[in-house]
Amino acid sequence: MIVQNSSLPVDKIEADVIALTFFEDERPLRGVAGLADWRMNGALSRLILNETLSGKEGESLLMSTDGLILSPRLLLFGLGESKSFDGKRFQGLLSTFVGSIAKLKFRKFAITIPGSSLFSTEKAVDSVKKEFEKAGMPDDTEVIIIG
Repeated sequence: MIVQNSSLPVDKIEADVIALTFFEDERPLRGVAGLADWRMNGALSRLILNETLSGKEGESLLMSTDGLILSPRLLLFGLGESKSFDGKRFQGLLSTFVGSIAKLKFRKFAITIPGSSLFSTEKAVDSVKKEFEKAGMPDDTEVIIIG
């Protein structure tokens, strides 16, 4: 498995799918999800306003980007409320998050790591890599960590 970091903006990342995380109580969307929403002309905000998407913990939605960003698909993953998010909760959600990505059977993913200020990037990357290995991802899978 190839794991690499990228400082490119979300709309410039080439991957089969970009997995974005967001919180239930952060409106407007912030960070990478906020930039993706802006580049996609508010498509994510409309899903939230229409109550198709909320950010509830464990919620996920796969959607087309309709060519508005380089990647053809987004996988949105809810993290629940930001005030109760910590490193322990990240570890608990990581298995579900990676499991959702692994089921898609794509070979090139880009992901955001939520709450990266809570722990070192190195530790987060190691945790992500271990979860992908546990999920049985093929050796030629490429994971791009945005941030």
